[in-house]
Amino acid sequence: MNPNRKGQAGNPVSIGMQSASVTPFANTHFILPYGLRLQQTINAGTTSVTIPAGITFVYAIAVGGGGSGGTSGAFGAGGGAGGIAWGWTLATSSCVVGTGGTSGAGGYTRYGNVIAGGGAGGTSLNGILGGAGSGGTNAAGSTNYWGIPGGAANIGGSGSGAGGGSSTSTNGNTGTNGGSGISGGGAGGSSGSGSGTNTGGNGGNGLAGGGGGAATATTGTRTGGNGGNGINILTGAVTTGGTGTTGTGANGAGGGGAGIAGNGSSAVTTAGGAGGLGGGGGGGAASTLGTGGAGILYLFY
Repeated sequence: MNPNRKGQAGNPVSIGMQSASVTPFANTHFILPYGLRLQQTINAGTTSVTIPAGITFVYAIAVGGGGSGGTSGAFGAGGGAGGIAWGWTLATSSCVVGTGGTSGAGGYTRYGNVIAGGGAGGTSLNGILGGAGSGGTNAAGSTNYWGIPGGAANIGGSGSGAGGGSSTSTNGNTGTNGGSGISGGGAGGSSGSGSGTNTGGNGGNGLAGGGGGAATATTGTRTGGNGGNGINILTGAVTTGGTGTTGTGANGAGGGGAGIAGNGSSAVTTAGGAGGLGGGGGGGAASTLGTGGAGILYLFY
């Protein structure tokens, strides 16, 4: 029997594989391009790119800036991680690399037709273009460049841009953790007045992590949430979120989420931790919010 002839529907396909010594997809990564080298790493503030003559197509990995955390007026919610997009595009001489949010959403990052949105700031905002939702109320994650859906709001839903956790204004309660996904959601804060124990939620994990939620207002124990962890997509190493602070009638800030290229910062007393380089979400706080981590752009050819 000819092993390469067409078989009935459902039969295994034998052509080209029976004696092959190569295993499909071996030593590859679902984002990193196999066989290409990283040629340029571009940080926020750079708007021009020089591509060598003869290079027509470039493989880009774009990461938007992380959203900032919120203060007590926004429940002390954590910021969402920046969106992440990847793919081939025509070589071009211009780019946009998003900054981290200082009092709201992070900026978008774009090279050619590859674009990633920023994470939502620590008010009740949805993510955009793959960015994760913040930890405010009704803050959902967003669909990314490849059409992967975002996560649902309030419950910390998983998705490309994960949904934010839900904040609470009831004394003695804990903010909901941010959702995990490609980009981690910001955590909910806990801002109820009274003498109970208020605890901020933890930021969601992903390739970039969401910011931790703050614990504010109570005269009892305040414990800020930790920032979510990320993954360095070039090495596979885990990047870590910062830790929150704890105190009685004081402290309670949330840690910054990890970016794909750097760890999140830990909170300091009532100041939220900053998000790590590569889209980490900022930590929520009672007074000084944590800024989001700047975006980053990787070019391979």
